Amino acid sequence: MPPISRDNQDQTLANAEVTLFKTKHKYRAFILLFALLLNLSLQGTGLGGHALILILRALIIFSAIFMTADNRKHLGIGLGLGIPGLVLLFFMGRLDNNPLELASYLITLALYVYVIGLMLKRIFGARIITLDTIGLALCTYFLIGSVWVLFYAPVVVKDPAAFSHPILQDAYPIHTLTYFSYVTLTTLGYGDLSPVSVLARNLAILEALTGTLFMAVLISRLVGSYGRQK
Repeated sequence: MPPISRDNQDQTLANAEVTLFKTKHKYRAFILLFALLLNLSLQGTGLGGHALILILRALIIFSAIFMTADNRKHLGIGLGLGIPGLVLLFFMGRLDNNPLELASYLITLALYVYVIGLMLKRIFGARIITLDTIGLALCTYFLIGSVWVLFYAPVVVKDPAAFSHPILQDAYPIHTLTYFSYVTLTTLGYGDLSPVSVLARNLAILEALTGTLFMAVLISRLVGSYGRQK
């Protein structure tokens, strides 16, 4: 079998890059949305214990990195944030007062915020409503809930009395924070868990406002796009 030439190798690599960069955003968005929904569905069941938490978080990070693969620059930033986050995740992975744990949350937070910015740019740059637009909108909304979990985690570590319930005493504190985040994002407010410290209350207010304003602005955007499309 003849050896593969340098030109053929370069062409193969170029074709792989084109395939990656040309993957439609709707497919990327639904992959990330699936990872987020899977996390919400399984993490509270207790199946798999701490290992399942790590796997689900890693899946979300991988999916978020994939969302940045629309060009070399975005992918480079995504990899630059995602790979260190994954490394720190598997070395730490627990909610405790550890500098590396805090670094893990901050790096992952930066990745999620960057991905949300890319998706919002795509949503508000769309001229007509497509499945791409809808997928990005749904994915952005669910990812916002995960972003606020990463805001709450350091607060709980630094101040265990920041919430009405001692979250750090739970078997899986991140489950409780996820529950609180999405209940606040949707302004549902069961009342069984509430913020006590000033910082926790301010974050909860900002999350509730973000969820409400996002839905209002998004609906206006989609209605406006539909009007132009008609």
